Amino acid sequence: MARHPKLYFIDGSLILKAGDGSDTLYNVYRGTMIASSEFFQTMLSLPQEGMQVLTETGDTKSWLQQAKDLGLDGSCDEKALTLPPQFRAQEIEVFLDFMFTQGWMVLKPSPETLCAILKLSHYFVVQRGIDWAKNGLDSPEALLPVMRLNDFEPAEEYLIGSVAFLTLAKVQQKVLETRIDLAFAPVVVNHSNSCSNHAYCQMQWDGMWKSTDGVLGALLRDEEPGCLVLAGLPSYPHGAMNVECHRRTCDGLQDSDDKPSILKEEERIIDAAVTQLLKSMGIPG
Repeated sequence: MARHPKLYFIDGSLILKAGDGSDTLYNVYRGTMIASSEFFQTMLSLPQEGMQVLTETGDTKSWLQQAKDLGLDGSCDEKALTLPPQFRAQEIEVFLDFMFTQGWMVLKPSPETLCAILKLSHYFVVQRGIDWAKNGLDSPEALLPVMRLNDFEPAEEYLIGSVAFLTLAKVQQKVLETRIDLAFAPVVVNHSNSCSNHAYCQMQWDGMWKSTDGVLGALLRDEEPGCLVLAGLPSYPHGAMNVECHRRTCDGLQDSDDKPSILKEEERIIDAAVTQLLKSMGIPG
């Protein structure tokens, strides 16, 4: 185990460990995590025998010593709370940097940074992280050059026409919102009869879906259209998930007779925009 050089605070009161195999340790502030995250608020506010709940204004030093004496999770390196394995140490660093270091926020974050903050903020229910990352992903700097409306010169805008330009702007916004929603869509696993641990199987699926190496990364980092993500879904790393559960769930996300796939929503948005543009030019759709 190795302590993080910047995010292991000497006066911290909650020790976390990366579960990706790196075993990186972070020592952060328990009260701040409780105040900022509904997940940690629920987990850390549970009564412990012989202990009072630590608040932001509580006596951290004496509380932590008592916690160490009782051997509570998160009170020392050996009892560090291990974070889910789908979160890489680099992503945890970015998230905790956002939570506890404010100075870097004046810089323009990369799409990878924004995705990491959105991913962990969604899991740990940190609303300000979700709002901040979504706002950043909505900026022109976070989009591929071909998607940036700001790259259009006034003459080019004039040539394509104001109606087409406005339609393009609306489509860009709706496609981005759809991708963000899809990246965190709660997909319920279709378990097979051979599945002996439904909760573990669901956790493996969620880890694949919300990973930068899975659906989230494909949609928000690589900017792949939903139809390509759908086609590649069976090949994304899915850990030790039950094979039949994985197959059934992937099949369930394909088009059906009465319901198109949720991963093809952006296609429908684009098709509707094309129909609108043709109609504005007097061309039948």
